[in-house]
Amino acid sequence: MWTIEKEAVSPERVAPIDDYTAWCRDQLFTLEMIEATSLLQRACDLHLSNLYQRELHFADYISSPKTATELAAELGYVDSARIVVESMLLRLSERTGLVRAQQTSGEIVFQARENITEDTDAELDSIRKRLAVLGKNFEAALEFMDFGAEHFAYCLRDDPGFMDKVLSGRDPRFYSLWFRATNEDCLQDVHGIMGAELVHRIFEGGRILEIGGGTGNGMRHLLRRFSESDSLGRIKQYVFTDVSMSFLICTRQELRKLYPTLNTEWRLLDIDRPFLEQRVTPNSADLIYGVNAAHVCRDIVKTLRQCRETLSDDGLIVLSERVRLKPREMAPRELTLNLSICHRSAAIHNPEYRPMHSYLSPDNWAKVLDLAGFRSVQVFPNFEALRQVFPDPYAAVIVAKK
Repeated sequence: MWTIEKEAVSPERVAPIDDYTAWCRDQLFTLEMIEATSLLQRACDLHLSNLYQRELHFADYISSPKTATELAAELGYVDSARIVVESMLLRLSERTGLVRAQQTSGEIVFQARENITEDTDAELDSIRKRLAVLGKNFEAALEFMDFGAEHFAYCLRDDPGFMDKVLSGRDPRFYSLWFRATNEDCLQDVHGIMGAELVHRIFEGGRILEIGGGTGNGMRHLLRRFSESDSLGRIKQYVFTDVSMSFLICTRQELRKLYPTLNTEWRLLDIDRPFLEQRVTPNSADLIYGVNAAHVCRDIVKTLRQCRETLSDDGLIVLSERVRLKPREMAPRELTLNLSICHRSAAIHNPEYRPMHSYLSPDNWAKVLDLAGFRSVQVFPNFEALRQVFPDPYAAVIVAKK
């Protein structure tokens, strides 16, 4: 468990972490989930190796040492593609024998090692079949990765805004792809399940404001969990917000039918802009909730300060997030997400709390919430305990009080 060791933060717990960790271990992270996580890590390595060797021929470009900035420029990629290239080459250097990485006083320098030819297609096909055997929708995570590999150079050179249109619903051709990647992919869906369970355990009642609601994963699981326990009455109002009008409309149509008596409100909200300018008033929410949303803030401390101002006295913030447990770790899902300008723009680097773009570590989350003025910060579950059965945990729920 990660906590803030400062007098300014109360040591009181908002929920018993051991019980929640046991629930994650026994109810959520099944043997199938654990195996699928391992398979997806390997699939990411194979996809990146294939891009590096056969599709993009990176080895030819870095036969002599180069930084990611130099390589991206030579390939004709947009400036921010440096982040994508660096993440890719770092992962390859750490997990394969293809690349050598050397940290200098400035950027990391990369150089090709001896080429190692792998039959990536055959092994990827094998992984695809193994995921399908594990159960329905386990292969969805690989489908999303396939999409990123297919559009890698296109997004970084030919149409830099393409992936943002896909992930925001502005390109309706790919709505079902993104919906499946956020709601049907078992490894991603876990974030909504974990967040809903913890909110159900600690939230006594009041008005909920969800930020970055997207395709509705957070709201869908939260309302289902409260409905199952006959406790929907604890939710006085649910305010669903997102920057995408298409996501608002589609989520509203679905969930209004399922919960017609629930007091709901549906509003556009850009979490990178001042909340007051968007008619979000101080002290107006008892719980601010987000599922894989807050990490994309360009200035995360600034956004969290606005969240704190929006909360009532003793209000709670609950953020269910993918976390980096290893320094500068590239998550498999980022093979595709890194192609989004929005994802890689969440990159105000600060060695204290954001050494890498977008996803934060548990310690980083504790730090940014502390800087934003929150207290009683906790990160669930207890990763040290969970690792006894799950070697590669990646999902966390961060909780703090105003």
